[in-house]
Amino acid sequence: MALTKFVNNVEDLSDDGGFKFRFKCDRCHDGFESQYIASKSNVLKTAIEMFQIFDPIAGRIGNTAASVGRGLQGKERDAAYERAVGEAQAFFKKCSACGHWVCPDNCWNDKRGLCDVCAPESGAAAAKEANRLEVDAAIQSAISGKAETAVINCPVCGNRSGGGKFCQTCGTSIAAKPLCKSCSAPLEIGAKFCGNCGGKS
Repeated sequence: MALTKFVNNVEDLSDDGGFKFRFKCDRCHDGFESQYIASKSNVLKTAIEMFQIFDPIAGRIGNTAASVGRGLQGKERDAAYERAVGEAQAFFKKCSACGHWVCPDNCWNDKRGLCDVCAPESGAAAAKEANRLEVDAAIQSAISGKAETAVINCPVCGNRSGGGKFCQTCGTSIAAKPLCKSCSAPLEIGAKFCGNCGGKS
């Protein structure tokens, strides 16, 4: 018998009554099950067992039915498996870069003719990279203990301030001005009294 391809990620669901196999994608593990094929040897085995019940001589022969069943079922299973493998090969795609068998719906890049790990879709790859950068920035911010500083324009020269306390272009202080405790009016930095209500800052 010729060697059978596609032996990775296959599960044998066969029972005494017939044969069934489950094939899974090497990447996402989604897949499909082959159609159930009833075993002809099981029918023959049952017929021999019934004959042994009614014929005392045949009944003394012993495990005739089991022996016949095992012999025929082995050949039947091989044929059923070959057929199921043929169905699986028609459904799954084999990536020529990594050699994995993958499902065409979730894990295959049709434009490139490769699996989506070896040739990710450009949109999905860009979104994944953007998400990674965002997560990295959040982690760095948490490690440094500082929230991201908003980029604002200098009130004097109009250029971007650079996110510090002073404008990097003209040197003007852009730190938030303190507010009066009494009337909430903005105070000049270093002021001891409010120019609006006279209250002590």
